[in-house]
Amino acid sequence: MKKLAILLISMPFTALAEERVFECQSPDEQHPEMAAKLIKYEDQNKGRIKIGDIDKEVDVFPGLDTLTYLYIGEDHTLSYNVHPQKGTFDFSASGSRTGWGKGTCTEITGQ
Repeated sequence: MKKLAILLISMPFTALAEERVFECQSPDEQHPEMAAKLIKYEDQNKGRIKIGDIDKEVDVFPGLDTLTYLYIGEDHTLSYNVHPQKGTFDFSASGSRTGWGKGTCTEITGQ
């Protein structure tokens, strides 16, 4: 019985500790940066955005039902607000890549 209690207590922490990876697509050809792979590191508010050959470290902010990936570069800012339960995201960019849009995201595991 004691082993079962320990197992049940540790299960939620194991599920929350996994790295989260999203493949995001966009119907907007004018903003190819919307099609991105978004990665959140386990147990951190950090992650990566991969867009083609571009691979940037980012801050990740958890919300009630969202994860916001924020990249602040020298000449532009990119923001991806992912809604994992809906499978969608909102995108905005400022600076040299100004624009906004919506797209779909699929959460993948083990990547």
